[in-house]
Amino acid sequence: MQDRILACLGAFVCAALTTAAAQAAEPAAPPGKQWALLVGVEKYHRVPALEHTVDDVLQLSATLRTRGGYAAERILSLTDKETNPRFQPLKASLESELPAFLQKVGAGDTLLVYFSGHGFRAADGKLYLAPLDCNLEKLAETALGVQWLKEQIAACKADFKLLVIDSCHAGSQKGADEAAVPAGELGETFKGLDGVVTLASCMEKEKSQIWKAKRQSLFSFWLNQGLRGHADANGDGTVDVDELYKYVHRRVTATAKAEFPLVQTPVRSVLTGRPGVPAVVRLAPQDLNQVVADMAEVLACLLQERRFKKVAVLEFSNQNANLDETLGSNFGLLGRLCAERLETRLVDVAEDNFRVVNRRQLQAALSGQQFALADLGSAERLQRLAGQVGGMSVVALGTFCNRVHRVVAIRCRLIEADTSDEVAALGGTAALTESEWAMLGRSVAVSPADYQPQVPPPGQQAPPIGQQVIQRLDQKAQGEHPLKDAKFPLRVQVVVDNKPRQPVFVGNDCYVPVRKGERYELWVENLTGKKVMLRLLVDGLNTLPEREKTKGVEQWAVASRVSLEDARPWVLDPAVAKVNAIRGFVTETGARGKLREFVVVDDQDSVAARQKFTDQLGLITAAFYEGTSGTRVATGFGQERQEDLRERGDVDLGNLLAVLTIHYAEPEAVAKLPRK
Repeated sequence: MQDRILACLGAFVCAALTTAAAQAAEPAAPPGKQWALLVGVEKYHRVPALEHTVDDVLQLSATLRTRGGYAAERILSLTDKETNPRFQPLKASLESELPAFLQKVGAGDTLLVYFSGHGFRAADGKLYLAPLDCNLEKLAETALGVQWLKEQIAACKADFKLLVIDSCHAGSQKGADEAAVPAGELGETFKGLDGVVTLASCMEKEKSQIWKAKRQSLFSFWLNQGLRGHADANGDGTVDVDELYKYVHRRVTATAKAEFPLVQTPVRSVLTGRPGVPAVVRLAPQDLNQVVADMAEVLACLLQERRFKKVAVLEFSNQNANLDETLGSNFGLLGRLCAERLETRLVDVAEDNFRVVNRRQLQAALSGQQFALADLGSAERLQRLAGQVGGMSVVALGTFCNRVHRVVAIRCRLIEADTSDEVAALGGTAALTESEWAMLGRSVAVSPADYQPQVPPPGQQAPPIGQQVIQRLDQKAQGEHPLKDAKFPLRVQVVVDNKPRQPVFVGNDCYVPVRKGERYELWVENLTGKKVMLRLLVDGLNTLPEREKTKGVEQWAVASRVSLEDARPWVLDPAVAKVNAIRGFVTETGARGKLREFVVVDDQDSVAARQKFTDQLGLITAAFYEGTSGTRVATGFGQERQEDLRERGDVDLGNLLAVLTIHYAEPEAVAKLPRK
């Protein structure tokens, strides 16, 4: 059984992974305050109208506020959809509002100026940006001089200034072609200004394409996606100007060729007057589901763009994993959960454009090939894998980059099966909840003091309480496993033939030996004297059934993959029983409840079978929470070892009390563990 992993539950089991949270230094924030001046002109009065330039501004403004940490009061948007003429992109408004706004920007601050609209050249060669009331026959009197804007930006005190120009839009000139100026030429005017970088949507003789399916221009769509976090190539939580340009250039040129098909090449100027590579945004962490949804949205675009017909989603792994390690082996159950969520989202958005490899089929193929991280660089191995899953064009591999307490950067690489070449990369920054942190595989006892907000020094702001809590949990996880303390009141034991198996402790890890064919139970003790809620996963599968909808029909799913954040909980009521036996996955609740027994099996016999792991370890995750008065429906235990599984509705979840992670493995594997 050297190459087998352990799983549990006759037909309802899976294997699990070891854990190691990657730690990294806190990414550096952009200096000073961040300011953005956004101008979008669409329904011109006297020159041909444009499409979706206002949408470009609205999308960019939302991204800067929700993803880039820009305060709403430091973003000035001027579009022709504003009802107040003061904030419409009229010549008078621009000449009034722009200088007033730029004067607010201080030394050490960051400034982003974005313009989407027409650019024209007058008969005397002077260049102009076209406001809403521009008249081609009177550019000097009705348009915004590029030289004037250059002087305004030069006078601004910001330490770093990024000027983004999206002009010369395709299909919009109609009679104005001779006067139109491509974005790249407009950007050249600002070349050499100290602290200024320009990004322009296209080169000379090119057009800035409108991507009608996205209701944005092609350039601004990918600019926006880059700033949402997909351009953060090194996973440090910031998008710097180099990362942004490289991402936008690669994506715009590829999409223009594939979707239109035309040539569109973004260009930039080189920063002068200051060293280093300045950051454009520091990414505000999003919840994990949002990050996965963002990745699925962009992946769907890329799969369609490259005409990939079938994608396989591998478990998320640790960026720092050695190449000879197996996939997904360093971030607890979180890597498996993220992969499943990404796969589900891709299935939802695929329509008829592509298909997603069946997870069970993929797991069987990975296990059979003993596929490891190093194999992603082998076209031969990938092609063999593709053959075993009925064809596969490309592989999506998620990576956890830098975790700093609750904040983790996530990247996803798209690797072509035929060549093993990386064809795209994307990602974002997530803020883990306490329950998601608990899936990393660490074990801690939580005290009320861990939820007390920190009092910051005078003049400083304390981190969010969620960040403080997880920082404290990380510190505690450096200590010994809570079950090593015989007096710890919340306990989980693995029991075979009515005899608890003695665990082996190695630092914060707990290991229990079991053999193939053994049926086991989990005895859970609550000696606190209070009602406690328990979310209990065995290799990522909930021990209680979960409600799910299939084509609008609600039903119960047994042994379903679920996050601790969403798992249906048990109630541990000491007034009913201090020791509760869980003998399997519950299939039906009630006074005559039913369950499927836990039994140790080989990976190929388990429902959630997955690829081979060198450590051969399974995983039991128990998260205990305060039980508070409430109306949440949960399942309570009857007396010890009875099958009374009646529903309860008088207890709700409170704060986290403890997380206990128990690895189970063959006795030979446990015997080889290092001892202190």
